Amino acid sequence: MGEMQGGRWRELTELVNEVLEVPPAQRSGFLDRLCDDDEVLRAELEALLVAEEEAGDFLLSPIFSLHDDGPSVDEVGRRIGAYRLLRPLGRGGMGTVWLATRDDGVFDQEVAIKILKRGMDTDEIVRRFEAERQILASLVHPGIASLLDGGTTDDGLPYFVMEHVDGRPIDVYCAEQGLGVHQRLELVLEVCEAVAAAHRSLVVHRDLKPANILVDREGHLKLLDFGIAKVLGPDDGPQVTQTRRLAPLTPHYASPEQLEGGGITTATDVYALGVLLYELLTGRRPFEFDAASPEAAAEVVRSRQPTRPSTAVVRVSQRSALTEGDEEAPRGTSPPGAPRQLRKALAGDIDTLVLTAMRKEPERRFPSVDQFAEDIR
Repeated sequence: MGEMQGGRWRELTELVNEVLEVPPAQRSGFLDRLCDDDEVLRAELEALLVAEEEAGDFLLSPIFSLHDDGPSVDEVGRRIGAYRLLRPLGRGGMGTVWLATRDDGVFDQEVAIKILKRGMDTDEIVRRFEAERQILASLVHPGIASLLDGGTTDDGLPYFVMEHVDGRPIDVYCAEQGLGVHQRLELVLEVCEAVAAAHRSLVVHRDLKPANILVDREGHLKLLDFGIAKVLGPDDGPQVTQTRRLAPLTPHYASPEQLEGGGITTATDVYALGVLLYELLTGRRPFEFDAASPEAAAEVVRSRQPTRPSTAVVRVSQRSALTEGDEEAPRGTSPPGAPRQLRKALAGDIDTLVLTAMRKEPERRFPSVDQFAEDIR
């Protein structure tokens, strides 16, 4: 592709990262909408996507490894502050996360280090990254991954150091352990305790989903990734703040007000907890739509009512022939048991509390995460 100006590279890498968030089967249509009639842009993006696929697992080969300024697997062994990088763990919208070890001779400790991506270091992104670091510094709770350290790399990129959580996403953990309804409810109660602690510090997470909730081998749960969290401001009152339209979000777990660019409140997290509980109890999400289109997602969530969990779990059981690699197959599973038994276990109170948490209007949901947890108990 030859030499490329920094601004153009940043634009392309941000767009490629958006495309990588879309399931492979839907990427062609997404590129059609994204590029419209711009054939040059389409060709550049497709070339980068091919290079990314050839590089292997994108979690181990971040897109920025295609640019000589970006973090890559070649940085294994690099010293950052008191720590030495061991291997990449993954990447988010703003940063690459590494497994690292303390390397100053004081004591041994494995940690996770999140480093802002080269090419994403615009003023706005740096402010957001530093805001996440400050939010984590204000949150102290056994169910929230702790901030340990922070600073700036030798080449000027901000980073922060967190405790390393060696765990599985909550939905995968439930499936692997074959947890029943009662055990899954107990895990969600732990999530509620962590989220409620964040709310008491006036922090709304805004991105509660299985990938951000890890459970280790001992069954201990940790809430991660406050990258798009929002601190409630004093001018907004104790419950509400505003977010600009098209703010970062995960469509399948986003509340109607998030998808429509409305006001963000603690009820936003209540909605996401309802979606999480729905998925853990049924093995499916309440709504399915093209995640590449925020408009389509907003229309579905706004206009449709979710199927009751007790009914949805029976429908999932009828899809048992789907393989793990099938685009339609849920990553997790419903609790073990005959469909009739599960339907009986979920019908009534559990149906009601899940659907109450997911009401379209924020004011009609549970008034707090604590109240949602109390109803679960």
